Amino acid sequence: MRKFFAVVSMFILLVNLCSAATIHGTIYDFSLNKAENAIVKVNSSPKQKYLSDDGKYSFNLEPGDYLITATYKTDNTLMTAQENVTIRSDGEYILDIFLFPDLSEENELIKDVGFDIDTPYNNEINIFVIIFLVIILMLATVAFTVFILKSSQKKEIDIEDNLLDNNLKEIIGLLKKNQRRMTQKEIRKEINYSEAKVSLMITELESIGYVKKIKKGRGNIIILTKK
Repeated sequence: MRKFFAVVSMFILLVNLCSAATIHGTIYDFSLNKAENAIVKVNSSPKQKYLSDDGKYSFNLEPGDYLITATYKTDNTLMTAQENVTIRSDGEYILDIFLFPDLSEENELIKDVGFDIDTPYNNEINIFVIIFLVIILMLATVAFTVFILKSSQKKEIDIEDNLLDNNLKEIIGLLKKNQRRMTQKEIRKEINYSEAKVSLMITELESIGYVKKIKKGRGNIIILTKK
């Protein structure tokens, strides 16, 4: 009876070996050199692990889907690779594995400090939009301030003009027609008032800042100072 079970077990083992496929290849690092002492694993049942002394590996696998992973560390740099393979029938399969630096730790560190590595372009756009809006706001504030100042100055001039009587306005009109300056004698001839009244009117205009009186010889030159 024992011999019978032994024969059956050997038969099953031989059948499995005959139906298994061999997958093998070479492992290369980032510089395309053979990665000696790389560790290669496959998620078969049971799982298989291979230490590549010469940069090569080999597995016997039954038909199915598998994930082959390889890790290799040199000069404090960890390099990894993953390959999905499908074995459809027995035979020989060649799959070379190329290792790349593992950046998972660096990505986690970047996320921890709050950087978004996926959207640098969006961040630049947001910065430019903020700067543009700030400039527009500053220009609008300056324009509004200038408008208010000009409006207040115009109102002030209008109020002062309304306070002037017609005689004073007549003198101002004469000065504007004569390049903004005349002698006091010329003004008196134009408006036909007495010398005393003209002198009082010019003194009043000078006191409120409309004209400036400059002494020249025996007469005075009257200059219009306000526009």
